[in-house]
Amino acid sequence: MSNTARGWMWGVIAVLVVIFGIWWWYSAHPNTMSPVSYGAPVASSTDALQSPSVAVVPEDRSTSTVAGIIASLSGESRFAGLMSSTGVSALVAGKGPYTIFVPTDASFAQLPTGTINNLDEAQLMRLVEYHIISGKAIDVNAETAGTVPALSKDLLNFSKNTGDVSARVNSSVVLHAYKASNGIVYVIGSVLLPPLASTN
Repeated sequence: MSNTARGWMWGVIAVLVVIFGIWWWYSAHPNTMSPVSYGAPVASSTDALQSPSVAVVPEDRSTSTVAGIIASLSGESRFAGLMSSTGVSALVAGKGPYTIFVPTDASFAQLPTGTINNLDEAQLMRLVEYHIISGKAIDVNAETAGTVPALSKDLLNFSKNTGDVSARVNSSVVLHAYKASNGIVYVIGSVLLPPLASTN
């Protein structure tokens, strides 16, 4: 075999080895070819209905108090009414800071029939207070895990789903945020129900 033919043969073999090596590498690392790895995490089909695809950035409304912001929200009037009727609005009128989680009106409609109407005055006040943290302006984007006591003295749990940037309080997704002069207001996708009272 001539030197030219031998060189050509070795050249073909080298090219085949390189092609095989590239094929093997991409087979072993399939995510490298996926555009998803360069974009926002993909939420589940359930979360996609209510979960933002990016961290919640508070809208600056620092000329208003937390109570003023809640009263001005158009799709969350049910919670604003409960705050007023239970007298809890007066408890967040100070300098704070306060963190308040406001369920949407739609989330109240998703509760089983009678959930709210069957509560007595003390239970209703506890429900509203369970949505409020006094003395802290919580950054939900930084709360990856842990518990914080609510105004009702029950614990709220903070978490983030693996691979998901959406912040959650208990199991409710945080949808919007508003920075107030005396704290922060978060709109959430479901009503926070306090734990059942101990029978002991």
